[in-house]
Amino acid sequence: MRDEDVVNHDDNMPLENPKWNFWQALYLILIIYVIVLVLGWLRPPSNLGSLKGYMNYLKIGFGEGLLFLTALIVFFRLLKRPLTDLGLVNLNFKNILIGFAGGIVLFLSVGLLGNLLAEYLGIPDPQSFALVVSGADSTWQLVLLFLLGGIIVPLKEELVFRGLIFPPLRQGYGSRGGIVLTALFFATLHFDLIRFLPLLLGGLVLTWLYEKTKSLWPSIIAHGVWNSLMILLMWWQKG
Repeated sequence: MRDEDVVNHDDNMPLENPKWNFWQALYLILIIYVIVLVLGWLRPPSNLGSLKGYMNYLKIGFGEGLLFLTALIVFFRLLKRPLTDLGLVNLNFKNILIGFAGGIVLFLSVGLLGNLLAEYLGIPDPQSFALVVSGADSTWQLVLLFLLGGIIVPLKEELVFRGLIFPPLRQGYGSRGGIVLTALFFATLHFDLIRFLPLLLGGLVLTWLYEKTKSLWPSIIAHGVWNSLMILLMWWQKG
């Protein structure tokens, strides 16, 4: 056996043989949400179109990102495992390109599905993030929104849903079952019934990317590109 084969096999082990189970992952997420509830972060700030509402929204967004990252670091230290077990391997040019292509596909396909559903169900109320973007009136505000929506949120959600949740579900239900269940979990925890199907489609694509590449980076990049294109679209629509 070649040395490079051994390296590749070890890289794939976290996805194929996770050292944690689904219930441990679920309990960790529930603990985080309890902390978020106690902090009062589950309720979106009011007056999102104002500077005060904008700053409060950023505080919650960045605070949640830091809270999830800290919880994952503590969890993996207790497991005595590196954070690379979450799929943070093989950041190479090929996976970067796959991520960018996947993000564009997500932007187009999820947008198309959303428009089709709007024709039958009506246009849903704007999300909190859309309200924040519509209220932003300066370049520095837009830059911080890109940092939050294009980097922090995708990194947080991919580490949790694809990195933490998918491997034990894949182990228990196979790759196809794991992909579907992870996507359902992803769509459900966004607590948005009207946008459930578009989020489900997004979750399927993002989880499939991790399955095919055995690296979480394409999913993180695709999610970031998807969100960034949405921010650009919302900024352009507001004129």
